[in-house]
Amino acid sequence: MKKDMTQGREWKHILLFALPIMAGNLLQQLYNTADNIIVGNFAEGAFPGSFAAVGTVAPLTFLYLAFAMGLGVGVSVVCSQLFGAQQHDRLAVAFNTSILLLSALGVVITVVAWFLSPWLLHTVLRVADSTVYDLALIYLRIYCLGLPFQFAYNAIASALRGVGDSRASLLFLLVTSIINVVLDLWFVISFSWGVMGAAVATVISQVICVILAYIYLRRKFPSPKGTKAFDAPLCKTITRIGLPTSVQQSIVSLGNVAMMRLVLYFSAAGVIGVIDAFTAGSRVDMFMFVPVIGLQSALASFTGQNLGANKPERVRRGYYQTLGICVGISVALCVLLYAFARPILQLFGMSEAAIEIGIEQVRFYAKIFWIFAGYMTLGGVLQGAGDTLLQSAATLTALAVRVVIAYLGVYAFAWFGYESAWETLAYGWVAALIITNIRYYTGGWKNKVIAHRGEA
Repeated sequence: MKKDMTQGREWKHILLFALPIMAGNLLQQLYNTADNIIVGNFAEGAFPGSFAAVGTVAPLTFLYLAFAMGLGVGVSVVCSQLFGAQQHDRLAVAFNTSILLLSALGVVITVVAWFLSPWLLHTVLRVADSTVYDLALIYLRIYCLGLPFQFAYNAIASALRGVGDSRASLLFLLVTSIINVVLDLWFVISFSWGVMGAAVATVISQVICVILAYIYLRRKFPSPKGTKAFDAPLCKTITRIGLPTSVQQSIVSLGNVAMMRLVLYFSAAGVIGVIDAFTAGSRVDMFMFVPVIGLQSALASFTGQNLGANKPERVRRGYYQTLGICVGISVALCVLLYAFARPILQLFGMSEAAIEIGIEQVRFYAKIFWIFAGYMTLGGVLQGAGDTLLQSAATLTALAVRVVIAYLGVYAFAWFGYESAWETLAYGWVAALIITNIRYYTGGWKNKVIAHRGEA
């Protein structure tokens, strides 16, 4: 169902639109975490090193998805502004163009990723344990086979969010999450496939998800007869808006690879359980992202529609209201995370040494997360306006600050130990918060709109 957010109470539109996105993101995190829990509890005995292997490849799987996520922002911005401007013929063409663009990109990245996987694990991450390396390679290559389906789904979900339909994606993810967990248990426990079973289950669930999403899109938003299957100018616009975020996400994921390399360094140096702890801690931390990303996505669509409808004053009010909601929810979740860190981490079936390190990580994260909530909320305004280049610059600055301080702190000045993988986050987030606030209050983002109501 399409949702017009250009009239009525701003916070109510944004919150109601964000809730299905939050639920969908929660489901994604749950079934990703289910992979780790199932592997940690049921595969580790038969295949020692399985939990570490799945955790080691996590930054690489995010690297492959970076372009899809970034171009998805371009899709959502274009669709939301065309919808707000009531240019429905161009909107139908944008749907078709987005699916073709991201699907083709997914195929290309799958081929490249398949051949690069050994080099990334051996040379970039420097995985020293041969058992972990072999298991990680199996998981990573099978996971890569599902990338075209993930890319296609990202195009459809982004287009639907652009026109205000965030509920459909929730239904798709609910069905596929259940399928993924059932297949995980079946393949890992009954078939004893270990990490291979977890990867195969993920790919099958991704195929089902994109099929459901495509059928829904064509039934709810049928293309008028004669609608172009691909439009080069719209493709160029989507790419222009989305590419900075794609590059940003890629570099961010490379930063995560750099952090994992540090963790592997300390593991090789004899810090027991640090890989398992970082893997589990990162999974737990990702749940904190759920409300923030949901509200940011909702605010981006809200911003795009209202700027397309020539109503910038609604954007200003919507931003401040969303900021209050986002920070309030984040603080409440941080309190719960700090209090229940141990029982949550015990679910992963790790050693006591790993659990203790994991508690350090998630409790530190709980203390600083409000900074991220403030920075990402403002990013929703910049995304919706199409000012993705500035937001990308802010994110890349945050990453550069984090990685430089971490590596100097470990290798040059001995400021940090293994905790450098998470304690340096705060420095980067503060830098990004400063940059995005300067941009917002100087008003340059208002000049990035691509469609206005009343234009042809």
